[in-house]
Amino acid sequence: MSGYVKNSQGEALIGATVKVKGEPMGTVTDINGFYTLKDVAKNAVLEFSYVGFQSQEIPIEGRSRIDVVLVDNLQLQEVVVVGYGTVKKSDLTGSVASIKTDVVKDIPANSIEGLLQGRAAGLQIVNSSQDPGAGSIVRIRGSSSLRGSNSPLIVVDGFPLGEAGDLKQINPIDIESVEILKDASASAIYGSRGANGVILVTTKEGRIGKPTIQIKQQLVVSEFTSKLNLWRDPVLMAMLSNEGRTNAGLSPLYVGEVSSTGIYYPSVEELMTTWKTNTRWDELVFRDAPLSNNTTLSFSNSTEKTRINFSANYFTDQGVYIKDNYDKLGFNLKVDHKLYDNLNLRFSDILYLGNRNTNNDLAYWRNPIFPVYDENGDYYLTSSNDYSHPIAITDHRKNQTKMFDNIGSAALEWQVFPSLKLTSQLNYKYGKSTQDAYYPKKYTEAGTFNNGQGVINNWEGQNFVTENYANFQKLVADRHDIGIMIGHSYEYYMSRSSYLQANDFVNEALKNENMSAGNPEKNVISNGYSESKLLSYMARMNYTYNNKYLLTFTSRADASSKFGKDNRWAFFPSGAVSWKAHEENFIKNLNLFDELKFRFSYGISGNQGISPYQTLSRYGTGKYYNDGNWVTTIGPGYVSGWTGPGWIYRVWSGIPNPGLKWETTAQSDFGIDLGFFNRRLRVTFDYYNKSTYDLLRERNLALSSGYDKMWVNDGKLRNRGIELTVDGIILDNNDWTLSGTFIFSKNKNKVLDLGNTLESGLITNERTGLLFEYSGNNLEQYRGYTNILAIGHPVNVFYGYKTDGIIQTLAEGLEAGLTGDYAMPGEYKYVDLDKNGVVDENDKDVIGDPNPDFTGSLSLNARWRNFDAEIFLYGVVGNDVVNTQAFNQPSNQPLRWTPDNPTNKYPSLRDGRQVMFSDWWIEDGSFLRVQNLTLGYTIKLPKEKIVASKLRLYVNASNLYTFTKFKGYDPEVDLLGVYYGGYPRLRNWTFGIDITF
Repeated sequence: MSGYVKNSQGEALIGATVKVKGEPMGTVTDINGFYTLKDVAKNAVLEFSYVGFQSQEIPIEGRSRIDVVLVDNLQLQEVVVVGYGTVKKSDLTGSVASIKTDVVKDIPANSIEGLLQGRAAGLQIVNSSQDPGAGSIVRIRGSSSLRGSNSPLIVVDGFPLGEAGDLKQINPIDIESVEILKDASASAIYGSRGANGVILVTTKEGRIGKPTIQIKQQLVVSEFTSKLNLWRDPVLMAMLSNEGRTNAGLSPLYVGEVSSTGIYYPSVEELMTTWKTNTRWDELVFRDAPLSNNTTLSFSNSTEKTRINFSANYFTDQGVYIKDNYDKLGFNLKVDHKLYDNLNLRFSDILYLGNRNTNNDLAYWRNPIFPVYDENGDYYLTSSNDYSHPIAITDHRKNQTKMFDNIGSAALEWQVFPSLKLTSQLNYKYGKSTQDAYYPKKYTEAGTFNNGQGVINNWEGQNFVTENYANFQKLVADRHDIGIMIGHSYEYYMSRSSYLQANDFVNEALKNENMSAGNPEKNVISNGYSESKLLSYMARMNYTYNNKYLLTFTSRADASSKFGKDNRWAFFPSGAVSWKAHEENFIKNLNLFDELKFRFSYGISGNQGISPYQTLSRYGTGKYYNDGNWVTTIGPGYVSGWTGPGWIYRVWSGIPNPGLKWETTAQSDFGIDLGFFNRRLRVTFDYYNKSTYDLLRERNLALSSGYDKMWVNDGKLRNRGIELTVDGIILDNNDWTLSGTFIFSKNKNKVLDLGNTLESGLITNERTGLLFEYSGNNLEQYRGYTNILAIGHPVNVFYGYKTDGIIQTLAEGLEAGLTGDYAMPGEYKYVDLDKNGVVDENDKDVIGDPNPDFTGSLSLNARWRNFDAEIFLYGVVGNDVVNTQAFNQPSNQPLRWTPDNPTNKYPSLRDGRQVMFSDWWIEDGSFLRVQNLTLGYTIKLPKEKIVASKLRLYVNASNLYTFTKFKGYDPEVDLLGVYYGGYPRLRNWTFGIDITF
């Protein structure tokens, strides 16, 4: 009988004891963790033990080889961070997912959120923007609000920083672990800030042992994952353009004449023979291989009294557009000092400096027959109103933003008694940003219409949080484990902004650095100030009986300055029970479960995620020109937005609602935690039901009120779903380790109520009785909205016409209930659903859903000796996407309908076509992405000869390949599900080296 004995990290345990149960026979493992026993009975039981590890008994059952993984006692007692304390992972009653950042350590990123995509069940991350320094959309268990905040709270080392999505101040390499608080039992301790879940981030501390210096260097090279869909054949482009104009009753352009705008357009024949200009605008606009750099230097040390961790990071990110850049410099210091044996001081400070030079959205699709420069060497412009020349814009437009953040925290921990600890923590964050922009008189629309326009946009914010709490933990009579936390929190937030705009510049030499060069009569000056306060009291009680039965009760009372005095306070309770069934003898006797735990929780949390002052009457200002002078007026109401075709209508807001109160979310959760095969296989399952009522939303008002919208508490929204996580160690021996994690999340939301139809201004579809209001964006392409909030349907479903192919004859179009141009051959055949002979508003229907049916991921990790590898797959299934570019592409237009090509798939070419939003534009957005592939090699260096002790080399490929039926560049879009085009997703190749001294 032989085998290896190792720990969970695959390291050999030297000197581990291996005995035959009930016999004196035994041995110890050698330097490789290998053991050998002779003359062992086939029905014997082996006992494996090692100091600091949980012992195991394994029946031989006729085998001759048994490899064993012993679990560290500390690992068994692993603690996870929860609000205002920690708890043993085995004693959790709520739904909490832990993410060790080692799994994403090789992937460079601006912030931690984007790296967490697919790493935890119930956590939805959307990385729809590829701009340098861009953040992510973060949701936990769906969207809980219609107009309030939906982003979870992010807490760093006990400091509640605000909404997750762009934690750019902290280098992901500095993060030790991330906890996701999902159910109300876990998140209700944060009260009004926990309705959307909580992400707890713990940064690294000084490590016990010798001083350690680590250098982590990453170089990233990017490329497009697919080719650009552009006109490469000017002849075909011209032929199709002429066809589209002719079908619209317009004169064709490409006829060898000067157009009305003064531009010469060659004929098709000329393009085929003598025309030489075929500009590859994409080669001028896009970088060949954008480079990014991420360098981190960290130092860790500890003494008997002090632990310190310091890191410095420099991160640069080149955008795919020329001169589009982002860079940041960050410092992170964390100190833990023992003032006395029972008194600790913790201090941390994070400094962040960022710089963004924005030069995106350049016209790489510009007509290839246009040269870059004319015969005089000037920019070739198609007219005086040509605002799309990408090189001219790049050379003359200015748009820079500088950012600064400082996040400081200090805490005192006093261990009054072994069972009682008092903590007092003070947190302060200061941030500011300054945008400098200038739009020259030529080449830019804003500059031309204003004879030069300069902008300076300033913002600064302060966040002050003080928290004091006590934790009591005591084991009574070896059976009753009691934990109590009580605390108090006060938070103050202030933001201030100023906007300076100068127009009509007499001289552009210094651009916006000389705002006085503008016409003082045309200056635009505005500023804003906002502050809010939150006062809270919280308590939590944990009780465990006989290490089997667990009970948790949490409560928090919040008072927010955002609400009136009658609704300022709210109380958020939650409770959870858990049963460790594997501790029962009748379960132990099954010899099946290492862990079998049942959890149930129910709780209430709130949402105050709206702007302050909505309970008060808000005033606005206006300016008009009268009798040779500008006159400023002030009065109730202000312009909160624009709507309608071309954004011609103002949205008037500012009416007070003193009765505005908290939005409330009630959530129940049932969970099961399973462990098998000495915990080598672990399964976690959760089912949740989350309902939000008294929704904070803007109600449409009658015109007689003088306002368009008012904030109210109205409506109800529900999210239900299941989550499954499976972790497994598949193989583990001296040379090989293979493990994997599978994650499955399914969330289904539904709008249950939107208030009274008359008061809320809901629209009724007379054919179906559907009650709804429009949401999302008003797209000029369709002259209307694509999304709605409809009672009985998921959030932001698509609403439009259904189609039945393409009209083939005029008679077919008229018979379908269409008139005018809509009835012509080659047009979309919109369906007359109510069969009344006319296609109108009542024929609209719900035609798609941007919300996925489920998301999933699979991570496989392998190690062979000093080599390691990981592959990570991420998928989204069942979401619909509006492809606004479904026909406006060089690859599709040649497939258009013509009398000679009576296709039923694509319409004819016709300039100026009035398009109605329909299911023709909706595509399946499901995808499976090979998101990360990492290969690494670690060298352990001899310490007595070389200063460095460890060297690791690795290469990582992200966004390696995407399997999808979607016809655009990439199906991952924002939560409204609208695809606007852009450019292909970037594939990133990271070459890294880690050196430890």
